[in-house]
Amino acid sequence: MGPSQKYQLSRRDGEILRVTASVMVVVSHCVHFWVEGFYTSHDFWSLGFLATFIDQLTRFTVPVFFFLSGFGLTQQFLEKPPKLGDYYRFRLPKILIPFVLWSVFTGFRHLDYLAELSWRSAPGSSVLVFLKFLLVDGFDYQYYFLIVIFQFYLVFPFVYRLARRGWVLGICLLLHLAFMSPVETYLEPLGLKLPALHSNLLVFYVFYCCAGMHAAWRRDFLAGWLRRWSGSRAFAFWAAALALLLFEYGYNIWAGKGLYDSDHFNRWSVVVYCLASLLLFMKGKDWLLARVHGNPHWGFLYTGVAPYTFFVYLAHTHVLRAVDFLCWEVTTWDFLSRIVFVVAGTYALAWLVQWLLEDYPRLRFALGLPKAPLRKADLPGVVFWSSRRNEAPETAEALF
Repeated sequence: MGPSQKYQLSRRDGEILRVTASVMVVVSHCVHFWVEGFYTSHDFWSLGFLATFIDQLTRFTVPVFFFLSGFGLTQQFLEKPPKLGDYYRFRLPKILIPFVLWSVFTGFRHLDYLAELSWRSAPGSSVLVFLKFLLVDGFDYQYYFLIVIFQFYLVFPFVYRLARRGWVLGICLLLHLAFMSPVETYLEPLGLKLPALHSNLLVFYVFYCCAGMHAAWRRDFLAGWLRRWSGSRAFAFWAAALALLLFEYGYNIWAGKGLYDSDHFNRWSVVVYCLASLLLFMKGKDWLLARVHGNPHWGFLYTGVAPYTFFVYLAHTHVLRAVDFLCWEVTTWDFLSRIVFVVAGTYALAWLVQWLLEDYPRLRFALGLPKAPLRKADLPGVVFWSSRRNEAPETAEALF
C-alpha cells in the first residue's frame, strides 16, 4: 500500500466501523436503565456509573453512521451526477419501506393513543397528527436516524458536489455548533435564545453527513494529521476527548440539565470525540490490515455480521423488550446478560429470518435484510473458512 492510500478509508474499514458502531448502539440501549439510575443517584460505586461510562464511550456511533452515509453515497456519484428521477425512485424506497414496515411492527404500543384521535369528527387533522407521529417523531426512539437520513437523501443530489469545498464543510460545522450545547451558555448573557426546533431535523446532523461527503471527494482529508501523529499521540488525543466528554456530562448533571441534554449527541465535545475516534481508527489501519482484513478467522465479520447492521438497528429494541421479561435490572449478572442476550439474540434473529426468507427477496428488502441469498465468498484477498457470502442491501451499505 502506497503512502497516498495508507490513510484512505476503504470499504473494509467502513464495514468494521459499521459493525462496531452498530453493536455499541445496541449496548448503549441495553444499559440505559442504569444510566438513568446514575443520573438520579450520582453513585460512582454503582453499575450506573459503569453504564454511564459505556454510554459516553458510544457517543461516536450515530455520527459515524451519518459520516459513512455521506461517504458511501458520494462515492457512487463521483464520476457522474445522479439523475433525479432515477435517484429518488431507486433510493427513497430503500429507506421508506423498511421504516414504515418496522413502524407497523412497533405501532401496537401506540394503539391507545391512535384510537383517541378524532378520526370521525376531524379526520383531516387526525391524519396530520398520525403522519407527524410516524414521519417526524417516530414510533420508536431509534427511528429518528431513519427520519434524518431520509431528509439527507432528499437534499443529497443538490449539495454533494458542494461538499468537496473546504469552506462548505466549515459552514456546516459552524451551523452544527450554533445549535449544539453549550452554545446556550454563551447566548443567555446576551438575552438570546435558540429557536425551538424538532430534534429529528437534518440541521442537527448535517455536519457529519457533509464530513463524509467531503472525505469521499478528498480521500486524503486527514492524511496530513495522520502522517505527523504517532499512534500514541492519537490515543492520547482520543483519551483526552473522552475525558472531556465525561467531564462535561458530570458538569451538566451538576448544573441541573436534563438527562437528554446531558448525555446525548448534541454537544460540542461529541464533535471533538468523533474526530479523535476517527483519527485513532485510521492510525490503526496497519493493525487492521495485518490482523483483521486479510485474516480468514475474521471473515465472519464481513459475511455474517456487517451485512445485517441495518436489520439489527431496526429490530434490536424488540429483542430488548423481550429480554426485559427475562432479566431483572439489579445485579451485575443482569447487566452483562442483558447485553449478551440482546446483541446475540438480534443477530440470531437476523440470520434466522434471512434463512427463512431466502426465496423472498422483496420481503428481505422490506425488512432491511441483505438483498441477495447467501453464496460463495467473493472478497478480494481473503479466503474464508465459510464458502457462503451475504450481499448487504444498498440501503444498509450507504447508511451503515
